[in-house]
Amino acid sequence: ARTAAVILAAGRGTRMKSDQAKVTFEVLGRPLIQYPVLLSEQLGIEKTIVVVGRERDQVEACVGMVNSKAVYALQAEARGTADAVLAARADSEGSAHVLILSGDVPGLGQETVEEMARVLEAENTPLVVLCFEPDDPTGYGRVVCDSDGKIEAIVEQRDASEAVRALTCCNAGIYLVKRDFLYDAIAKLDTNNAQNEFYLTDIAVHAALQGTPAAVVVCSDAMETAGVNSRADLAVLESRFQALRNHELMMNGVTMIDPSRTRVEWSVQVDADVTLHSDVVIRGESRVGRGSIIHQGCVLQDATLGEGVLLKPYCVITLSSLGNNTTVGPFAHLRPGTNMAEDAKLGNFVETKKVNLGPGSKANHLAYLGDAEIGAGVNIGAGTITCNYDGVDKHKTIIRDRVFVGSNVEIVAPLTIGEEAVVGAGSTLVRDVPPRSLALSRAPQSNIRDWAEDKGPSARRKARSRKES
Repeated sequence: ARTAAVILAAGRGTRMKSDQAKVTFEVLGRPLIQYPVLLSEQLGIEKTIVVVGRERDQVEACVGMVNSKAVYALQAEARGTADAVLAARADSEGSAHVLILSGDVPGLGQETVEEMARVLEAENTPLVVLCFEPDDPTGYGRVVCDSDGKIEAIVEQRDASEAVRALTCCNAGIYLVKRDFLYDAIAKLDTNNAQNEFYLTDIAVHAALQGTPAAVVVCSDAMETAGVNSRADLAVLESRFQALRNHELMMNGVTMIDPSRTRVEWSVQVDADVTLHSDVVIRGESRVGRGSIIHQGCVLQDATLGEGVLLKPYCVITLSSLGNNTTVGPFAHLRPGTNMAEDAKLGNFVETKKVNLGPGSKANHLAYLGDAEIGAGVNIGAGTITCNYDGVDKHKTIIRDRVFVGSNVEIVAPLTIGEEAVVGAGSTLVRDVPPRSLALSRAPQSNIRDWAEDKGPSARRKARSRKES
């Protein structure tokens, strides 16, 4: 039967203490709301309806990243979960069933929902409620069942008697329901409860009253139904998802020295025989090729690494591409637009931005290379700077193949250094260097004999000592 997914995402999330919509907070690099949206796609559901509230712009932006066909229903005033589902009535027209999901529950699995669908078809009921049994049920709505295991009522914590509070079967807030029954039952609800709201849970009572009580599916893993109400909840789920993700990677041939201290977001691709050391963070659309080694403390954002790449400790790499067998670090910063060809090297305390570094070229230490095109087999000496910014515009440096640049060189762009040219240490270049030329721009060296005997540090210290005595 055709099913519509209704995802509840209009809640304020006041316990997050933030102006940001709760369902847009991220778990392992993915906004909470995207988890149920992607789940509905995995289930083959054709229509996804997201119920939004005051922060609708934030929520719709997050949903649109993964599902451009989702539709949005506005709950203009927070009057309870049943009122939120009612907002989706028109958009769910034509569907036989409605799957009601929570926008702040990221762990729900496809198999669990498929079991709910099987129960709905197999039993004489218009409603299936997902339940769980936590170690501490305090705060959760309790599911009251008859002797046959069918639901008589779902009672919120603040409305529950002591006897009901003693029950351990709790409502997960996930429902699969026949649409006709759903909206007929909602029309009969009232706000006679502690919160003066329309409770969606009360539809279970109507199912029982009409002689077709709701069925229960108990989720064996309570973490699958865990929601987010605070930043502490968010941290718990982040840790949980990190462990699941890292286990998946290790089962596919990735070595992690300490999985509890390694964070790889869902969108990242890591090939087999990659080694990740402690405190590595890999985000966004990053790709790590086979046989690469990433040492402690490296942070990658939307970076592409070829095969056999070596990242030494504490490198930061953003929107950059590293070819096969390249080496970076330690303590290097590759900013957006850095592209390293195979066998290239960038060493300690090197910063790059919008640079193409050719095959086998290297800048092993203490350099800034920005807005530069660097050919093959080039050596960049320590302390070299491409002076690319004049205060208004950025300018490009072109360094051709097999150029040797000595230490402490300033290259004032725009200029071109021709192939196989040599730049002497300490030079400041302000114009082009022809191929196979030697470029020098130093002040002449002067040696003043015996100057230190009267004016050097030792002489001055001796003079001060005599004066003080």
